[in-house]
Amino acid sequence: MAMNIVMSGVDHACADIARRERFALTAEQAEAALACAKQTAGVRGAVVLATCNRTEVYVSVEDGADIAPFSLLPHVASREWEGCAVLCGEQAFSHLAQTACGLNSRIFAEDQILTQVKNALRQARAAQAADGALEVFFREAIAAAKRVKTELRFSHGDASAATAARDLLLANSEARRMLVIGNGEMGRACADECARAGLAVTMTQRRFRHGEVAVPHGVSIIDYAARYERLGEFDAVVSATASPHYTLTAEQLAGRADIPRLYLDLAVPRDIEPAVALLPGVRVWNIDEIADSTDPRASHSDELAQAEELIAMGWRRVRAWEQKRESREDAARRTHFPLFVACGGKTALVVGGGKVASRRVQSLCLFDFDIKVISPEVTDELAALAESGKINLARRSFEDGDIDGAFLAVAATDDRAVNRRIAALARHRGVFASIADRAEECSFYFPAIAAQGEITAGVCGDGASHHKVAQAAKSIREALWNELH
Repeated sequence: MAMNIVMSGVDHACADIARRERFALTAEQAEAALACAKQTAGVRGAVVLATCNRTEVYVSVEDGADIAPFSLLPHVASREWEGCAVLCGEQAFSHLAQTACGLNSRIFAEDQILTQVKNALRQARAAQAADGALEVFFREAIAAAKRVKTELRFSHGDASAATAARDLLLANSEARRMLVIGNGEMGRACADECARAGLAVTMTQRRFRHGEVAVPHGVSIIDYAARYERLGEFDAVVSATASPHYTLTAEQLAGRADIPRLYLDLAVPRDIEPAVALLPGVRVWNIDEIADSTDPRASHSDELAQAEELIAMGWRRVRAWEQKRESREDAARRTHFPLFVACGGKTALVVGGGKVASRRVQSLCLFDFDIKVISPEVTDELAALAESGKINLARRSFEDGDIDGAFLAVAATDDRAVNRRIAALARHRGVFASIADRAEECSFYFPAIAAQGEITAGVCGDGASHHKVAQAAKSIREALWNELH
């Protein structure tokens, strides 16, 4: 069973923020996608990675299955998939590992994405949607990302959307009192960064939110419902929620002289209605613009080359695991079962008169078959067997009706068309068939026979390992002879 992993993804590299909003997932939608994957024929497992800048679906599929990963997202129209990345195997792994260490992030080399990748795998595990292949695939990608983070310390340090937002605020001398809307992971990170930098930070909290929420040191709290009423107390607003609705609208802010003039929107879908940017004197930065304010990729070409090698090492580990698994499976699972059947009075049809046909007939003569051979020309051995009455020989070409009444048929001619025809007739009429020149057309493999006294052994391989089978049969014959004489 081969590892077949396919991913579809949309991120800032191929889609603007408006398009990414149409792919954005709530936690409930991500869970629904995993549930859908479990019910989809051909899908062995799935992991959904959804962050503010990307939506990616990784699926492990059965051999031959043609699955579009984004088809697991029912809220996304199929026309939206056009132009989205579709990667398989090593390319998908490299992309995931680069993503996990922040090299594909809007904020270059950010730290938060590694945790988000881990959480995506945990969510798939919790939903029992991650199969063994995806577990190894993600585990090795995460390990490679950690090696990149540890061994290649990018000089700009702890990059994240939160730190980029902090730097923008610090660059604005008038933005000293700020409101953070949202107390999720991103909201808390931003509040903490800004408070540590000496800004006066207040964070919203929903009154009826379940469970305790950690509040960063030095950060004040107001109720989310009071955000409009309290806006006049702040110089800037950062919004970072997972809400499907706007946290601030132009209608509510229009006509107010006391509102802040600087807004940073870290959410996808966007928290702040785009029309807010049209209000007089107001500047709204979305996540793409915030990311564009800092991009040090060009100064890290050497580190990026080293990162590629570390990631390639991770892929080699994945391939080693896959090869080891396939080896175990091949050793443990056989595709053909040895079955000894009563042959008395049954017809064995052999079509062909050359050396292969002769060897097959000589083996059949050890058993109680009625043997019928059809071929215009035959070897001396077959002619002698016919003269002795051990076989019935018809010196002519094969006809379709010859297979009627046969228990098994052996096609051993040098004519591919004839052999293929015999295979098709046998399959249609329920006759066991051994096709000498095509293992895949056989319904049984003709064994090498080792018989001595009352003991009979049949040896076969995979339909192609003829020399090994012959050697094994020879060894068994010698062992039987030594045992019985």
